[in-house]
Amino acid sequence: MPLPANPARNPDSPFASMRAHHTGIRYPDFEDARSFWVDKMDWRVLQTWPYGDLTLAYVMPPDQDDFHLEILAGPGATPQPEFADVDESLGVTGLNHVCIEVDSVDDTLAELRARGVDVVNEPFELDEISARLAFFRDPWGNMFELSQRI
Repeated sequence: MPLPANPARNPDSPFASMRAHHTGIRYPDFEDARSFWVDKMDWRVLQTWPYGDLTLAYVMPPDQDDFHLEILAGPGATPQPEFADVDESLGVTGLNHVCIEVDSVDDTLAELRARGVDVVNEPFELDEISARLAFFRDPWGNMFELSQRI
């Protein structure tokens, strides 16, 4: 089933200038987080800066310039729960995952596994949104969805 047409835009809204730019994830150690995203995932560092006791950076996917993941790293971060699978994570309020579109979920999972990344779920198809999906997590338990249009 294909996705429905987008609803009409509302340029008259007082919030019409809102655009998605980045999502931020808190990590306990900057170099470990940077290494995961840059060395293991091939993401690119746009900028790094200090903020109090933290070090922050924008990292970007290998071939996309308009989405940033903000690494916020330094002392004081406490661990979050790590869920056995996606369904278990749905029982907790809060940010659940970040979705990353890919050309092939299966090819991407194969490369993630080859690089030692923790795959949470095997691929599955969700006809209601015309997508093949899978989930992986970073070493700190943050989940990321892979989505392939079918």
